[in-house]
Amino acid sequence: MLKSKLELLLKISEMEYKLRPARVMIVRDDKPLTLDGQRIELQKGIEIEVPYWLARALTHEGIAEVTESPINIEDIARVHFSVLSARTPAELEPLPQNFYQDVKEFIRGLEDRVRRELNPILLEEKQKALQYLLEIVDKRLLIMLQSLRSPTSMAEISSKLAPEESALLDTLYKTIELWRRHLLPRSN
Repeated sequence: MLKSKLELLLKISEMEYKLRPARVMIVRDDKPLTLDGQRIELQKGIEIEVPYWLARALTHEGIAEVTESPINIEDIARVHFSVLSARTPAELEPLPQNFYQDVKEFIRGLEDRVRRELNPILLEEKQKALQYLLEIVDKRLLIMLQSLRSPTSMAEISSKLAPEESALLDTLYKTIELWRRHLLPRSN
């Protein structure tokens, strides 16, 4: 049951990411769209805000370009350095908003480019991004596990966790509490 709840929370986090607003610049005229009963004009040169999933679709079709700067390897490296520098839950810093989803998308984009361009530099960048991400996840997981030993530590890091991490920490905490209740004698 806890596993399925965790999976549900992770899916919700992913859906929230896709539904978040994104600004795009229309780069070519196209017929208007209707979204949630609202008409969206696609006229070259205008900037509009649409759900992120639609921004990606418009970009894929060559109709628009996302105006936000996407995450890059330098951003990931900065987070990597910050996370690996943390020794205790108190030293842990919050991740940038949507960090895991942005990095996942960055890596997918690199994979697509590697398939199209067969560029060894892109392959190396993808491998470096994956390595950074793995080390970030492992270090933050270690700190979360350490925090489970102390309610004070858990309270200290809860505001510093990404939604995906909060879902995991909550599931781990409930699982451990259930396990303890089954092992320890009940007092009358």
